[in-house]
Amino acid sequence: MDLKTDRRPRKIKTKKTIHLLLTAVVFLGTAAVCSAQNSQSFSPPRIDLLTLNGGKPNLSATGEGITAYKTTHIYKPGTMRVRLVKPADVKFKIDLPAGYTVFNDLIYEIETDTVFSGPHDIIFHLPSARTKETFAELRILFPEHDYADPDLPKWRDATLDDAYDSQHYLSDAALKERLRDFKSRTLHAFTEKPSLFFVVAVRDTTKLRDNFTADLELTGTVNPQVTEGRTVTYELKVTNKGPDTATGIALKAQPGFEFVSVEASQGKCRMAAQNVYCKFASLEKNRSIDVKIVERCEWDRHFPTGLSDPQKPNAEVSKYIRVGADEPDSSYDNNEVHLMTEVLRDENKGPVIEILNLSRPFQLFDGPSASVPIRFKASDPDGYIKKVELFDLSNGKSLGEPTLRSEGEYELIYKDVPHGRHWIGIVATDNLDRLALENTPEIFVNGPAKVEVISPKPGSTMNRTDDEMTITIRANSPSSPLKRVSLSFWDIEATPIGNDLYVVKVRYCARKCRLQAIAVDENGVETRSEQAEVLVLSPPIPSVRWYDGEFLQPFESGKTLKTTELVLVASAQHENQMYAAEIRKIEIFIDGKVACTDNQPEHPGLRTDCVWRPAPGRYKLHVVATDVDGAVGKSEVIEVVIERP
Repeated sequence: MDLKTDRRPRKIKTKKTIHLLLTAVVFLGTAAVCSAQNSQSFSPPRIDLLTLNGGKPNLSATGEGITAYKTTHIYKPGTMRVRLVKPADVKFKIDLPAGYTVFNDLIYEIETDTVFSGPHDIIFHLPSARTKETFAELRILFPEHDYADPDLPKWRDATLDDAYDSQHYLSDAALKERLRDFKSRTLHAFTEKPSLFFVVAVRDTTKLRDNFTADLELTGTVNPQVTEGRTVTYELKVTNKGPDTATGIALKAQPGFEFVSVEASQGKCRMAAQNVYCKFASLEKNRSIDVKIVERCEWDRHFPTGLSDPQKPNAEVSKYIRVGADEPDSSYDNNEVHLMTEVLRDENKGPVIEILNLSRPFQLFDGPSASVPIRFKASDPDGYIKKVELFDLSNGKSLGEPTLRSEGEYELIYKDVPHGRHWIGIVATDNLDRLALENTPEIFVNGPAKVEVISPKPGSTMNRTDDEMTITIRANSPSSPLKRVSLSFWDIEATPIGNDLYVVKVRYCARKCRLQAIAVDENGVETRSEQAEVLVLSPPIPSVRWYDGEFLQPFESGKTLKTTELVLVASAQHENQMYAAEIRKIEIFIDGKVACTDNQPEHPGLRTDCVWRPAPGRYKLHVVATDVDGAVGKSEVIEVVIERP
């Protein structure tokens, strides 16, 4: 894969501002409501977002602008609005690549609440390009997030022309239909990634970096071996062998061990998305840039318990690093290095940490300045504990060293804990400097409000029905009015009904339904209630069939069966198996009397077999199933007519 190109199709949920494009994007996937015909590997765009749900192009008075934004898949229909923005109104610096300048201040911003994925075909009508020469040099550029320098975007050229690599998406005929047309002043942009921001640029071919060549060479070294817990240093050198100056240089190093630091002799480097990214503005011929990446080999990661290979006692870790520039490279073979490090097992056993309190998740503490006691044991199986330190992982704050209360038992009182969520990390170091880390479950420090779930009561039992379940919450705040009261997990806002009471209706809750209310005051401070666990009964769904010696057959009520013996096969299951209680008993009733009982239904299928030798006559047959919660389900009554064969 090219360093600067990623052609994988994406799904995104767009936001109502373009500037979020310059932050990390969270991709959402749902069941598609629209699909497209697949001409080759992927489908060409066929759904026009500008005409979906009544949207339409927002052209200037001269008829200039984006006339269509066609995509491939729609996951959530919505609206889309395109507007022309002034350069001064753009919230980030538009610094286009060498050889490109903004044409006639044509900068387009798109707002949409549609959820969609590509590829995408965006059509531009540009009548202000009055000559063929100018029109031939127009390009459509869009910004992407730059991991090496998040404050500035990377610019991509999305213009569709006869040099476009469309083999994955477009047939030759489809490509020909989309080529630039001076007569209609129509230009197509084609992107795999969705974009909500476009710049129309004019290209000066004499200044393009495509006219220059820079042969970048990447070399590097690394520790050939490392013992668990020690650092690994990658020494890299980027050299420009010319003949021209290299610009827009990007280096990417895939993860190897745990990241510690990165520094370079020039430019910017940072770790993001588990990779190391570096960006260098330029590098003249015969000049070099040095990059040093320091990582730490984690303990216990490379030698999982029970999985070590006696024929290969040590592990090997590879790191791939690649560099590229805006200019064509005369030799791409020297743009990548592959560095290997052998990992040696640390025979020194690490400390063992056992948390004595805070073992229950989501424990609550009263604010505004909570005191949280943290008690734990720390020991070393083949040495002794040299140091213990605690951290608030939610903000990186060191809490200092605990007090040794007795042999191996420690305590620290975390005072003045601020509102909100916190995780406490305990780091123990043994006499040979091996570390161990243990994290407490989440704790939450409440705000000044009072909130509780008053109905249903904790520990109560409810029968599941098709109707909504009503939750009643009591909430108030002595210091400031409440802005919002809601039910956690569902994030459903409660409706006030007076006297500090609120109600929420939910349609579904799991078997062991944990209810927690949240109140947020006008200052944005959150208070949570204790969790109220309610047991929701869901009756099993039983059924019965009969075995004909080869297959299981359904009963047809009132149908005559000529037989002297029937093998009845009863089974039961819950509507939602994921949260179902165990079925403990299945009973087969004939004319209201128990014919067979099974207190340990067979798995899988929770099936019970029963041999029935009926005399001729009419019988009424049904099945009853009971689960461990005491929920009882009954099948429909089936009328069976038996005759002698």
